[in-house]
Amino acid sequence: MGKLPSRRKILISFLLILCLGAGGCRLFRFLEVKRQLGNFTENFSVSDHDGLRLTFKKPVLLAGDMAWLMVYSPPVKTRVSQDTELWTYHLVKKYPGRKSEGGNFDLDMGMKLCQEKLCEIIFPERFTKYISKEVLGKVMGSVGGAEVKKLDKTSTAAVRSLEPKEIPNLSEVIEILGRPYAKLNEEGGSVFVYKYRLREKTPEGKYIVFRLLLNFDEKTEKLKKLVLPLRSVRLAMNFESDGAGR
Repeated sequence: MGKLPSRRKILISFLLILCLGAGGCRLFRFLEVKRQLGNFTENFSVSDHDGLRLTFKKPVLLAGDMAWLMVYSPPVKTRVSQDTELWTYHLVKKYPGRKSEGGNFDLDMGMKLCQEKLCEIIFPERFTKYISKEVLGKVMGSVGGAEVKKLDKTSTAAVRSLEPKEIPNLSEVIEILGRPYAKLNEEGGSVFVYKYRLREKTPEGKYIVFRLLLNFDEKTEKLKKLVLPLRSVRLAMNFESDGAGR
């Protein structure tokens, strides 16, 4: 007679069945997007028409997943067609004191939903000055091979496919994002900290603040690392590709 399955395995199996029966778990859907990114050209396309656009050929993330990701801060909703809606999130740039620079460096991020699923992400148009659609494709494709550490709640992607000239430098980043909220010194370079808050409050009346950390090489002034804490997960991209310093 074979060994009976443990209670823990039975419980896990039951939870998985329950989760799938309820329409799929959020975690599974995000992991499916990661898997799709591993075969980028089959599952995605990019364009630079009216901003940088990442289009999902096989959408899996639900509208509720996006609302959760943005901590339920309400977006500006625009009806595009009968089954397509554009959600726009306005990110207000924060300063440690009074605004100390000219120009508007707030960011508008667009999420297009087709039949209640995320089918396109629209990045700010000014990004196209130094980030081409080819670069966006290479960077997003690298996320498919990201190392995920569940206990540490980190996801780290190594971006090795970029040529040195395709990696943004410090002056280009400042031109796009403006001055950082804070600048930290580290061995071999510096870290620029940017802070943004969503314009609309959550249902609980709170403003949601996002941080973006950018590490630059001291000698080349090239971007070495990008870190974006999102919800309880720390997303990171390393840009120390072969020949990046040449």
